[in-house]
Amino acid sequence: MIVDKNLGELESEMNSKSFFRLNRKFLVSQKAIEKFKPNNGKIQVFLKPEMKGEIHVSKEAAPEFRLWIGS
Repeated sequence: MIVDKNLGELESEMNSKSFFRLNRKFLVSQKAIEKFKPNNGKIQVFLKPEMKGEIHVSKEAAPEFRLWIGS
């Protein structure tokens, strides 16, 4: 399926309890998160299916991510 919207537009349409904007490239469902770990103030996120390269939540968004993932 092709979607003609940017991540900001998609983010505003998604349920914020189920989806989180990790960074400029990734908007993810809680179900897609396999694990995560702290990494120099950021949070490194591991997704399923596995993605190439590292995915991080910024230092600024890390507290909000922790609250979201804990709910």
